[in-house]
Amino acid sequence: MLTIYEFREGALKAQTGLPRITEEAVWIDLLNPTADEEEIVERALKVEVPTREEQAEIEASSRLYQEDGAYFMTATLLYLGEAAEAKTTPVSFILSGARLVTLRYAEPRAFPIFAARCNRQEPNLGSGTAVLMGLLDTIVDRLADFIERIQGEVETLSHSVFENKGAVAARQRRFDVVLQSIGREGEVASKARESCHSLGRLLTFLAFTVNERKEGKPLYARVRAAARDVNSLTDHATFLSGKIIFLLDATLGMIQIQQNDIIKIFSVAAVVFLPPTLIASIYGMNFHTMPELDWLFGYPFALGLMVLFAVLPYIYFKHKGWL
Repeated sequence: MLTIYEFREGALKAQTGLPRITEEAVWIDLLNPTADEEEIVERALKVEVPTREEQAEIEASSRLYQEDGAYFMTATLLYLGEAAEAKTTPVSFILSGARLVTLRYAEPRAFPIFAARCNRQEPNLGSGTAVLMGLLDTIVDRLADFIERIQGEVETLSHSVFENKGAVAARQRRFDVVLQSIGREGEVASKARESCHSLGRLLTFLAFTVNERKEGKPLYARVRAAARDVNSLTDHATFLSGKIIFLLDATLGMIQIQQNDIIKIFSVAAVVFLPPTLIASIYGMNFHTMPELDWLFGYPFALGLMVLFAVLPYIYFKHKGWL
C-alpha cells in the first residue's frame, strides 16, 4: 500500500484518492508495496528502494549508507503481531532531498500513532528529516512502553519464584508456569535489546546526516536527545536481561532443591527401614538350629528389635536437623 503525506496549510495530510508524488509530498509510506508502487517511487525520486533481502542484512554498511545523494537507514523495530506476540521487523527510512520514504512489511503501532498525532503536536513537518525525527520519537516511546511492560512482568515473576506458599506439588506446578513465562519474557527482552542497538546505530548515522545536510542545530539536538534516550533504554533492557537470567537460575535452583528434598526423604526412608528389613531377613531364614524358633518371646523380641532400629535412625536424623 502506497500512502503519501503532503505538507499543506502548515499540517501533514494524507492524499485522498489515487496517491501522487507532488511537490508538497514530504512522507511516502510503503507498506507491503507491490512492484508497481516501488517503481512509481523509484522513478519519481530517482532512488532504488531496498529489497526485503537487503533489509535483512545485518552489516552496518548494508543498513546505513549514502547513495546518489540519498541516505538509507534500516532499523529493527519491535511490535506486537498476531495474538499479542512480540516480533521484530526491519524498517527502512530513506531521506531523498526534502522527502522521507519509509519501507516496511509489518504494521508497528508507532506509524499510525504518529500519523494521527503529528498534526496536533508536531509544529514543523515541512521536511522529510523533521518527519523522520517525529516518527523516531514515537518509535522510541513505543519501545520504552515495551520495556516498561517487560519490567512489570519480571517483577511479577520475581515474586512468584521466591514466594514460599502452597504444598510441594502446587509449588512444582507454579515453577513450571514460571519457567515458561521466564522464557517468553527473556525472548521479548532480547528482541527489545536488538531493537535498541539498531535504533542507536541509526540515530548515530542520522546525526551525521543532519550535520552533512545542514538541517540546523534544533533538529540535531533532537537527534542527540533521542540517541541518549535509546542508550538509556539499551542499558535498562540489558539490566532486565540480566535479571531474567538470574530468575531462570533461581527457578532451576528451587526446582533442584525440591528434587533434592524428595530424594532425601527416600534416602532417609531406606536407611530407617534397612535395619528392620535385615532383622526380618535373619529371622526369616529356615534353619532348624535357630534357638529363637522355640523361644516363647522370640516373636515379640524380633518385632521390638525392628521397631527400635527403625526409631533410632529417625531420632538421629532429627537431631542432626536432616529432616
